[in-house]
Amino acid sequence: MNIGWKIWLTKDGSKIYGKGPKELLQRTEKMGSLRKAAMSMNMSYSKAWNLISNLEKSLGFKILDKTIGGVDGGSSTLTEEGKVLMSKYEDLEKRVEEAILKIFEETF
Repeated sequence: MNIGWKIWLTKDGSKIYGKGPKELLQRTEKMGSLRKAAMSMNMSYSKAWNLISNLEKSLGFKILDKTIGGVDGGSSTLTEEGKVLMSKYEDLEKRVEEAILKIFEETF
């Protein structure tokens, strides 16, 4: 027997950050492009753009520094605030996992 769970952040009753946005930001940072990150997740660029835009509005700070167009196309990199968000969320995930597994082991 195993246990599963999901964790996400909400604001005003709406999900704003979780596994999907985290993966999108990780891929964006790795690939240097929101468009490429979205494509690698089979997500439309407009959906990715809206997700990031809504996240930034909800949090009140920029997550990505975006450069539009140019000869080689645009680019996107995580802001320092975006890196802190990801780091804190990953720490939260780890701590929640440890707590849930401990409770599960003690119970079963």
